[in-house]
Amino acid sequence: MELANRAYAAFEVKALDSDRRTFSGWATTPALDRMGDTINPLGVTFRNPLALLHGHRHDLPIGSVIFQTPTKKGIKFDAEIPVVDEEYASLRDRVNTAWGELKYGLVRAVSIGFSPIKYAFTDDGVDYQEIEVYELSTVAIPALPEAVITAVKSMNDLPRTAVAQIKHFDLQGAVHLISARDQHLARGAVSISR
Repeated sequence: MELANRAYAAFEVKALDSDRRTFSGWATTPALDRMGDTINPLGVTFRNPLALLHGHRHDLPIGSVIFQTPTKKGIKFDAEIPVVDEEYASLRDRVNTAWGELKYGLVRAVSIGFSPIKYAFTDDGVDYQEIEVYELSTVAIPALPEAVITAVKSMNDLPRTAVAQIKHFDLQGAVHLISARDQHLARGAVSISR
């Protein structure tokens, strides 16, 4: 059986200078999620900087993340999505789309990708006592009920083309998720996600 490898938490977008696009928040907390799983933040290991991905797509990096020291309350992070030059058009479109999703509130949560090290099954789910985190992703639907953006302070305006790209990506993303799920089920794999 493949154990859960994703957990969701809240984050807050912060404004900085026009050359940087950053946001921060909680990468993980000890709260019980909707799947009945918990993570002990003091049992989390990681190696900074971590990759910032778009929806756990390892082929779609959108930035980098620095995790702070774990505490009993959870692990805070600081993430940055770069501003990309025109000569890298497809990369520029991808990071602009990811930033637009944050700016317009289409994406309001993050999720960690991890490997379980020490865990125990409970009546409701899994208690992860030790894990290794290898990535943080921006995601639209969190498992933790409180995993929403708490504030959008200020960001540069995006052109209308970026909004159109966001809508296009949302439609493509939904089709990709359905296809990936069907392929996963066809292989007979079992997974639990947070």
